[in-house]
Amino acid sequence: MMKNIFILLISLQFVSSFYGCSHSRQQIRSDAEPKPISLRARDLYLKGLFFQSEGRHNEALVQFYQALHHDSTSPTIYNSIAENHIKLGHYESALILLRNSLLLDANNRETQTLLGDTYFRMRKDDEAIATYKRILELDPYNEEARKYLIFLYEKRNDQLNLAAQYAELNELYGADPVKLEKMAEIYIRFKKPDEALQVYREMLKVDSLNHRVYYLMGNLNKSLNNIDEAIFNYQQALRLKSDYYPAIHEIAVTYRSQEEWQKVVDFLNHEEILNESAESFPKLLLAESYYYLKQYDQAREVLLPLLHLNDIPKQAFDLIARVEFEAKNYPQAKKYFYQIIDDDAKNKFAWIFLGFAFTDMGFPDSAAHIYERALMIFPQDAMILAFYGYTLQEQKQYSQALEPLSQALAIDSLNVNALSSLAVVYEHLGMFAQCDSLYEVGLKRFPDNALLLNNFAYSLSERDKRLDEALIMAQKAIAKNPDNAAYLDTIGWVYYKLGQYQEAEKYIRQAVELRDNSAVVFEHMGDVYWQLGDMTQAKFYWQKALDLDADNEDLKLKLETNE
Repeated sequence: MMKNIFILLISLQFVSSFYGCSHSRQQIRSDAEPKPISLRARDLYLKGLFFQSEGRHNEALVQFYQALHHDSTSPTIYNSIAENHIKLGHYESALILLRNSLLLDANNRETQTLLGDTYFRMRKDDEAIATYKRILELDPYNEEARKYLIFLYEKRNDQLNLAAQYAELNELYGADPVKLEKMAEIYIRFKKPDEALQVYREMLKVDSLNHRVYYLMGNLNKSLNNIDEAIFNYQQALRLKSDYYPAIHEIAVTYRSQEEWQKVVDFLNHEEILNESAESFPKLLLAESYYYLKQYDQAREVLLPLLHLNDIPKQAFDLIARVEFEAKNYPQAKKYFYQIIDDDAKNKFAWIFLGFAFTDMGFPDSAAHIYERALMIFPQDAMILAFYGYTLQEQKQYSQALEPLSQALAIDSLNVNALSSLAVVYEHLGMFAQCDSLYEVGLKRFPDNALLLNNFAYSLSERDKRLDEALIMAQKAIAKNPDNAAYLDTIGWVYYKLGQYQEAEKYIRQAVELRDNSAVVFEHMGDVYWQLGDMTQAKFYWQKALDLDADNEDLKLKLETNE
């Protein structure tokens, strides 16, 4: 039934267009008689419309051309033929038909619109501009014509005509808030922020209590990176409407984008944000801010209620898992990461953090198993391959680590984790030329990377090679991260190899204070005191090292020979 009504409406419109054409001709030729409607033309035209609606443009053209044969005085038929030629990219054919249509009715808006579209597609900018101007003469509020005309003026950087268009918009839309907002949107679209802000001020003159205008001003200032002004605008919106969620959202998100986590907390930590009916997103932002502030108990307090909702936000599980991981509550973190994976096996970061959890718990073999499972889903993922190789390296499975680390670098040559781990593997396999070459390549790409600087320096010092270069690299690393126990131990060990034992003692002692569970650091401390002639302290630290590494034959020998 609806289809019949649709056809009837088209038929009436078609008949009306015929009458309009007859009337136009009577003005030109007073002796002309009204032309009877061609029912055959109508039927063919309707068939053409059907084919056009189905996207069968060639078939539509056949019907429309036959309709034109029965009535060559209807702009509607010419326009329909032209429209299908445009769809098929036959722009020259479309132009011929549209010009014929204009001869029948110079003010036909459909014809003018199709003509402008054709010129625009053909990149005939002069003709397109003239056509869009003509359309606006017929219909000053035609937004599409205005949009394309402004675009073409922007393209030409024709500031004079642009200014004329903006003046026309101002005159047309006046103080109507809806039209003013449209005008502001046009200014924003065409990167005229000052003009847009002026329009918003005009809107506030009309209605000074319009909270949404302040919100829109905030969005514009935010896009211009005027962050303080944006926050001020959003706050003004909230003064007028305290529960206006879009402004709440934007203030929180803006602080978040600036990583001003304490400001996010201060802003969102209110009863209306935390109550049961409030939106989940602000709560997630609040919990995330607590996470980055390392206030894990507060983050957990915000997140746990979200886990009992019927529709649990996915971000809540991701965040609570990371909170428990950073709080070193590894059993709970593992539970959440497994839940995430069960829900979405393609959540790559859940696999990676689950591996981290096992590593931190002292189960590198379990971590390796997790990465093996992850690689079944992400076989070409450089990040997972790198962590898998690193885990094998940490278990001293150097030969097994070669393949995943090499593969990771082949996929992503900028993967620092793979690069540094592979260099360590080369060193332990006695492939020193490859080791040094890889470090040198890495430092050319990342000359300030503290991990590469430290590891290369330590590798050279262990082999008593290029110690002056090693010292420079160790100094650069420690300058970037002065509280890193491993880096302090490295620079101390380089000084030791250079025979500068007092300097070595200063740095390695700091490493001991920061890292009291490393057999290597304790052994280095003992070696330094041995060189300084303090055998009591030397044996004390060697024994501490042996307590952590009971199978270390070198340590046993040092203690035995210095009884």
